[in-house]
Amino acid sequence: MHLDARITNFDALGIHADRSAIDTFKSRSKHRLVKIKEYILNDENLIDADAIAKDLFPTEKADVFLSHTHQDHDAVVALAVQLQNLGLKVFVDSCVWGDVYTLLQDVDKIRSIIPNKPNTYYYERVTRTAASMYMILNVALQRMIDQTELLLFLDSKAVRIDDYVEGRDYIGSPWIFTELMFAQMVQRRPRDVASLESVAETVGRTMDSALPPTARFSLPDSSYAMAATDLWQVIDDVRVPAAAAIVDGTPDGTIFLDAFYRKLKTGALE
Repeated sequence: MHLDARITNFDALGIHADRSAIDTFKSRSKHRLVKIKEYILNDENLIDADAIAKDLFPTEKADVFLSHTHQDHDAVVALAVQLQNLGLKVFVDSCVWGDVYTLLQDVDKIRSIIPNKPNTYYYERVTRTAASMYMILNVALQRMIDQTELLLFLDSKAVRIDDYVEGRDYIGSPWIFTELMFAQMVQRRPRDVASLESVAETVGRTMDSALPPTARFSLPDSSYAMAATDLWQVIDDVRVPAAAAIVDGTPDGTIFLDAFYRKLKTGALE
């Protein structure tokens, strides 16, 4: 990963995209988790972590990883469509992997249900399966972040848990917490392509559901921050030059990345 940034007030931006464009974006990222049953094939009834990992990890590296809450899903996909139109490869985990909780229910129906007792499960098997799947998916997220150039944390009211006593910032999603913590620890890499202006020179990173959170996590710091309105201004500014600079039949995504990094020059480091 090269850089991470928090996009503030993302929900206030109200990003929309054509429904057909959203459906097309989702269809290109098939829900790989629905194939999970195929991995429970051996006599010991074990989940094959290596096989799952091989199928979950996209073969292509993404330019942008969008860290978000499930409640903002439609707006996040709309943003992904806008960035894709600028020539960027965008990763939205919920479009690729689906809902982890639905996945666990499907797996438990195979591995943990008590015979002749509908909707009743062996507690120990359920908890062990959940622990294993969370570990597998967490590693998948970290590998994806590691190979992505830019992580954008889309901060919104749906992400936050208000604390009126301590006045600190909390979030309710363990997945976002993990993503942001990993983004601070992952090795930073120089950009893979030549840019107009390097961040190093100019400035010296969803898998939750709509269910209520069961824990709160201190909001990890991001390396940089940008208002959602500024992000949208960058997108607007580069539409024409990105479309004019065609690389292998698609707009040149580096034009957006260069403009985004330049926008971080002043007042972005928190």
